[in-house]
Amino acid sequence: MSAAQDTPGHGIVISLHIGQRVRHRDYKGQRVTGIVHGLSLDSDRVLEADIVLDAPIVVPARNEEDRALSIWRQHVPAHELAPFDDRDELIAEMLAALHGVVRVADRATVEFDAARTVIAKATGSAA
Repeated sequence: MSAAQDTPGHGIVISLHIGQRVRHRDYKGQRVTGIVHGLSLDSDRVLEADIVLDAPIVVPARNEEDRALSIWRQHVPAHELAPFDDRDELIAEMLAALHGVVRVADRATVEFDAARTVIAKATGSAA
């Protein structure tokens, strides 16, 4: 476990190792994942982790003369990291599948209503 935990009277407990997959929030609050590449203490004696990201954080260009900036590494306080797990990925996959089911159900409802209308016209009954 690499998540920082508050333990009353004992400070923060961190279990973190090089090569560990972790998750973090980028400057926009979006979830990013990566692998711990190194650990160090900063000048204030705060444990920091160097993370190689799975996908870059892209900072868009501000104007036509600039270009987008892709950030592939982060150097962050270790207590901001959490162990990687598949929860968010699984939730995203389930939501995508559910949206697909809803689209199919909506399409089927529209087609069913259209078929009912055609039957009503053909038989001269009310839809």
